[in-house]
Amino acid sequence: MARLLSPLLFVLTTTVLVAACGSAPADSVAESYQGRWNYDLPDAATMTNIATMNIGEGLRGPQIGDIVFTSAGPHRIVGRTDVGCTWQFDITGDGLALASPGQTCYNPTAGYAYTMTEWAIHVSGVHETESIKAISHHSDRDYEFDLAHGARTRTTEDDPGSAKAFLGAWSYGLPDPATGVNTQLTAGAAPTPLTGSITITGDYGSRVTAHTPDGCDWTLLTRGDTAKLDPPAQTCTVANSAVTLTYWTIATDGSHQISAAYGTTPDNTRFSANGDLHKR
Repeated sequence: MARLLSPLLFVLTTTVLVAACGSAPADSVAESYQGRWNYDLPDAATMTNIATMNIGEGLRGPQIGDIVFTSAGPHRIVGRTDVGCTWQFDITGDGLALASPGQTCYNPTAGYAYTMTEWAIHVSGVHETESIKAISHHSDRDYEFDLAHGARTRTTEDDPGSAKAFLGAWSYGLPDPATGVNTQLTAGAAPTPLTGSITITGDYGSRVTAHTPDGCDWTLLTRGDTAKLDPPAQTCTVANSAVTLTYWTIATDGSHQISAAYGTTPDNTRFSANGDLHKR
């Protein structure tokens, strides 16, 4: 049976698109793709937004995050993901396709590169489905990445109503060092369980503050079902020790949230963490 893995090994955070409509003018078709799109909350039961990799008996990783699309001409769309990668797509008769299969990006957030080999995208209204095949390049070897059932929803840039779903006290589930769920992974150290709860309070509009068990406060910006660290790099000092977060993204349906984070410890060692929390 495949194991559920942290999103941290799977942070391709890919795109979401709108399909081309019949014989509409090229400019209007390109315009329909532009904007921000979020992954829907991953669902392990249906494998929606759950990627697999050929590690051991098979590992699974939830996909969260967003992408912003801009037009690069009448038949070309450029998408930039929230982890810092840029991909080019051609508008086809029934959706989007990679402008050139085999595009590679070094993911500055996760610290490794991956190559996209297939990407099929279709849309219905504000909802999108996609499937992806890629090669993830790690220090030990290359791994096959497969997202068979991707789903996203379009969101607006200014979305103050989205903050409500994130507010309240959220409790971590049981840590699982074998899969990375509810654990912090630091180079050269054993996995550290994430326990206790996170309380999220509203600031104004779509801005919220997350209060973590270590006494730190972190500000995030919400759009749709997704909240992102904003500003993107923040530092917290506790007992003369400074912890920095360079990435923290949360997806929620209002009662369940999945999150992924990257940062550095006081001695400048990189760490990653992921959570699977429920509202108390």
